[in-house]
Amino acid sequence: MFKREYMVLVILVAMILAFPVAGFSAEKADKDAILQELGSFIDKNPEVIRSAIFAMADEYARQNKNSEATALYEKALKVLPNDEEFLSRLGDLYNREENYAKAAETYKKMTEAKPNNIWNFQRLSDVYTRAGDKVKASAVWEDLLKKSSNAEVFMQAASFYSAENDMEKAIAVIKKATELMPDNTGYLQTLEGFYMRAEKFNEAEAVCNKFLAGGKEPWQKEWASSELINIYQRQDKLAELAVKFEKDLSQSAKDISAYTKLSELYQRNNEQDKAIAVYEKAIAAGLDDRDVNNRLLDLCERSGKLDKAEAQLKKIIGMVPQESYLYERLANMLNVAGKKDDAKKVWEQFLAKVSTDAGAFSRYGDRLNEWGDAEGAMAQYRKAQSLDAQNLWYTMRVADILAGKDNLDAAKKELNGIIAKTTDSWMKQEADRKIKDIEVRLSAQKPAAATIPEAAAPKVESQAKPKAPAAAVPAPEKPAKKKKGLFQ
Repeated sequence: MFKREYMVLVILVAMILAFPVAGFSAEKADKDAILQELGSFIDKNPEVIRSAIFAMADEYARQNKNSEATALYEKALKVLPNDEEFLSRLGDLYNREENYAKAAETYKKMTEAKPNNIWNFQRLSDVYTRAGDKVKASAVWEDLLKKSSNAEVFMQAASFYSAENDMEKAIAVIKKATELMPDNTGYLQTLEGFYMRAEKFNEAEAVCNKFLAGGKEPWQKEWASSELINIYQRQDKLAELAVKFEKDLSQSAKDISAYTKLSELYQRNNEQDKAIAVYEKAIAAGLDDRDVNNRLLDLCERSGKLDKAEAQLKKIIGMVPQESYLYERLANMLNVAGKKDDAKKVWEQFLAKVSTDAGAFSRYGDRLNEWGDAEGAMAQYRKAQSLDAQNLWYTMRVADILAGKDNLDAAKKELNGIIAKTTDSWMKQEADRKIKDIEVRLSAQKPAAATIPEAAAPKVESQAKPKAPAAAVPAPEKPAKKKKGLFQ
């Protein structure tokens, strides 16, 4: 308790002396006396200054006074020369200022003070790299590897060599990490990736086979099978691997992984029909679970075989009718297949299951609008609005449709309603912008409506000039008298 109170006192005094508060004044003699007393206390327990230093440095940072913060940490390190946090912050300040020599010097002290912290070595190597000194950057890891038996050190060193595109060294170092920790699957996966980059395909395949033989988790075998496909595809040998996978399937007809890897291979080779047939074979063999059916559905849909996909999705809905989102997926699939009437029926079934989901009604509104049913779309948006009164974007969609149909007064009314209700400033601005667009359109319509045909316009006589006499209108000529014919 005593120590904590002194720390608070130190922070308070330091802040007052460094950043005087308005209205607070102290005589120089008083300040000197306080500082002398603090100095005596710090000599006995230097740790208490840490919080004060951090508080002052943070204040400098807020004022963008990096040089003052740097100087402060340099002074603090004279009191606590091995304080890792002081060194870390000072090194970062040097790094930010691109003073890489000073940054490297500071990080090197950190590696000496805390040699078990690998992150300190990474920072030292990184700053040498940023300074363009790759020899020193590499030497950090070379020196560390000579005296370390920590697998993570080898892993981080391998990452460094990989970034430098020195794959031979990267592979050698990561192999050592796998020897130190043979059960670390992450190290093995990294090793396989390095082999692939170096185009050492046989070695990469050996790592995958190790996973296939000893992998305890399903994902491990799936990853290994997928990587095998990558390896053989890079060598244009997928047909050769297909023979191997087909043999594996014939020997393990109840192992779903045998089906999935063969189907994946066929898909990678653009043999979609064969890939579909593999999953159909799995279902026929009794592996008729949700996962297999989902894979078959996705494959049929991606392949554009929508009739098969529709039948498959209906089967899954029968298996899990409570999963309402599947109905929307079916409706969308039917729409893509051009079965609009069937899609409408499924939409209605879906909405009956999610009768309080405003988003679902809005999405149906989008679909109806896409189909040209503007009235139906607006009805769905209004339903969505009634379910989610705070989200006035549904009403905005109604206004957009009305404006698109040239029902401008009605659209303007909807937009004014949004402005009156919303608390969203962006929505209010958008509604106001649309109202201005509508007013421009309305003003463009008014002159056209008010124009009177010239023939119907009343004559306006000028009072400045006398009325000119009307011109004489010639009398119409009498029609010529017809001669009578023989029968008249």
